Amino acid sequence: MLKLQELTPAELTIQEKESILNHAIDLHLIGSDEVDDPGFDIVEKGSPRAVHILRLVNINQHVGIMYILQREAENHFEMTILVHKEFRGKHLTADAVDALEQFMSRTHKSPVYLCASVREHNPLRHELTAFLLRHGYTYSSEEQAFIKQVV
Repeated sequence: MLKLQELTPAELTIQEKESILNHAIDLHLIGSDEVDDPGFDIVEKGSPRAVHILRLVNINQHVGIMYILQREAENHFEMTILVHKEFRGKHLTADAVDALEQFMSRTHKSPVYLCASVREHNPLRHELTAFLLRHGYTYSSEEQAFIKQVV
C-alpha cells in the first residue's frame, strides 16, 4: 500500500532532489511553456508555491516524490508526480493519485480541485491524457489543465 510522507526541502534525499531537478531540467531543455519552474527552488530553499512536498513510500521503500503547487484560482492545486526509474511500470502513479486525493481531502477545506498539466511536447502525452480521463479528470480550457474536484 502506497503511503505519503510530508517533507520539508531539507528532508529530501539525494535521489529525490535529482528527480525534481531532472524534471525541471527536462522541462527547460524541451522548451517548456513555463517561465519559471519551481523545481529548482524546491530543491534549493523551498518554493512559496509548493504547498506540499510528499514522499511516496511503498513497503518501506522510497519509490518517488511529488509536489503540489498552489494555482492562481483558490483551492486549485497542481500535482507533479515523479516515480523513480526503478519503480516505473508498477502502477504506482495510479496509487499516488488516489493517495493524494485522500490526503488533500483531509488537509484542505472543500472544495478542492486537483489539476494536472499535460504539455504538447511531452512524449507520453497520449498515455497521460488517457490515464487522467480514466481517473475522472476532465480537460478545462480555462485552466489549461486536467482538473477534478476531490472534495
